[in-house]
Amino acid sequence: MSRRRHPPSLAPAAPLDDEDLLRLHQQPSSLARASSVCTRWRGILSDPQFLKRFRKHHGKPLLLGFFAGPVFRDHVFTPVPDSPDRILVARFSMTMPQSHNPFDRWDLVGCRHGLAVLINKCRKEVVVSDPLTGRQQCVRFPPGLCDALWGIFCDWHGAVLCADGEDGHVHGDCLSSPFKLILIRNEDMRTFGSLYDSVSRVWGNIFSATTNSICSIRSSILAGNALCWLISGGAVLVFDLEMQNLSVIEKPAENHVITSWCLQLVWMEDGGLGLAVLSELTVQLWVRKSNHDGFVGWVLLQKTIPLEGMFKRRMCSDRTLCGV
Repeated sequence: MSRRRHPPSLAPAAPLDDEDLLRLHQQPSSLARASSVCTRWRGILSDPQFLKRFRKHHGKPLLLGFFAGPVFRDHVFTPVPDSPDRILVARFSMTMPQSHNPFDRWDLVGCRHGLAVLINKCRKEVVVSDPLTGRQQCVRFPPGLCDALWGIFCDWHGAVLCADGEDGHVHGDCLSSPFKLILIRNEDMRTFGSLYDSVSRVWGNIFSATTNSICSIRSSILAGNALCWLISGGAVLVFDLEMQNLSVIEKPAENHVITSWCLQLVWMEDGGLGLAVLSELTVQLWVRKSNHDGFVGWVLLQKTIPLEGMFKRRMCSDRTLCGV
């Protein structure tokens, strides 16, 4: 009698190793789901060294949300991802000391590398905050930059950047790493600034630049080795991190837009500085480039962005579109 042959049993699949887990999706819920599969995975996924490799593998982190609203009100966090990756608003609270003094307010002036910068010109303090962990570091204004009498009537702005450039600033905890803080004050057609180093806990020298008009500064962008702000009239205020000085770049000569609401600084793919200009229902893109003689100036790109049909007709005003 012949026996029935059974197909050979398949060898058990090899368990996922570290390299496989590195390829999990970058969404916040991916690691949480995988860690609930078994104890071994939980141990791997909670290892700080693995998390460091995971962030390095994926590069630039996902946008979890943004803070919106007028600077003189509560700083409300608006999550971006949908459920289950949507972050609770309470996770990103920035509780700051308050008083009944109308000048005693915390202005949120920018975010970078997971850190937020808040300025209180009444208290003469700058706070660097990590909204995810709630950790904060308070820094007093440099003595030579703040006038005790007129300081609250000046325009103040600032920016922060992590000084630890390892893995492209995706190491996950920039507040525990060295950071640099730039504080800017503008008054009477003149802009002053100073650079703070968290390692030495010392402010640097006061630097200055002449501006054509009172700054109406938005959040800065980091282009190459310089921090750039758009100021009123369309000019660009530039702080060179290497040279540690301030300078002003005029807007393109061919650009006749007179309101900064129609202009926005942008970060180009090559890391350079760009300028988006709203003209009716088209966005023109300018970029800073050098010519054959080494002169650096604005160059208009052939690429334009049409906005026709993207917004409701009642929204099609320069001010509204640029404010979105």
